[in-house]
Amino acid sequence: MELERTDARFETTRWTLIDDLAGDDDARRAAAREMLAECYWPAVYAWLRRSGRDRGQAAELTQAFFAEVVLARGLFERAERDRGRLRTLVLTALQRFLVDHHRRACARRDGMTISLEQIEHEESIAAPARDAESAFDRRWALSLLEAALRRCEDHYRSCGRARHWALFEAREVRPALGEMTAPHLADLAHEHGFATPADAASAVQVVKARAMAILREVVGETVPVSSDLDTEMRFVMTALG
Repeated sequence: MELERTDARFETTRWTLIDDLAGDDDARRAAAREMLAECYWPAVYAWLRRSGRDRGQAAELTQAFFAEVVLARGLFERAERDRGRLRTLVLTALQRFLVDHHRRACARRDGMTISLEQIEHEESIAAPARDAESAFDRRWALSLLEAALRRCEDHYRSCGRARHWALFEAREVRPALGEMTAPHLADLAHEHGFATPADAASAVQVVKARAMAILREVVGETVPVSSDLDTEMRFVMTALG
């Protein structure tokens, strides 16, 4: 089954957010900064945790990095499509920030606050990694996957096929996150209104293919040129394991 392109449904990409930062609309600039921060802070936190910082230090440094480098120095405003991947831009800036950073009694926190609930979530999904860069890469890749799954869910709900998403979530997503074991297809077919387990299995595969297509689009938003997409997709899939 050939999937139609889905990028027309999702006009707000990471690069369009960066374009918004150069515009004259204050509200759009503020919204773009907030969305970009939400996309990328978990990877920064993961890098800091794996590099040896405790939870409090990692949270403080993450907030300081976004306040001092991302916001005050306009890190994303300086991003250029022809100069490399956003992942590399963020990680390089973080490493330079840590070289120059010294602990202060009161770190700036304007523009971004990480809640205790968010920290608890990051700790709950943290996985062993060889080193800090591997932790950053895995959490970066997971953030892209999370964005793709949200878009996929929105797609199926908006087109009146919410049961397809609910089936896929129960069979594939929640078990992958360790929230539950995968239910039997016969049980899921009955619960979500599919005639047979075979019909349910087919629906799961269709949604999975859609999710992978959307993931490819999300990854494509982070690379400067389309020729880098296949390489970055392999990187993401490897990082996700």
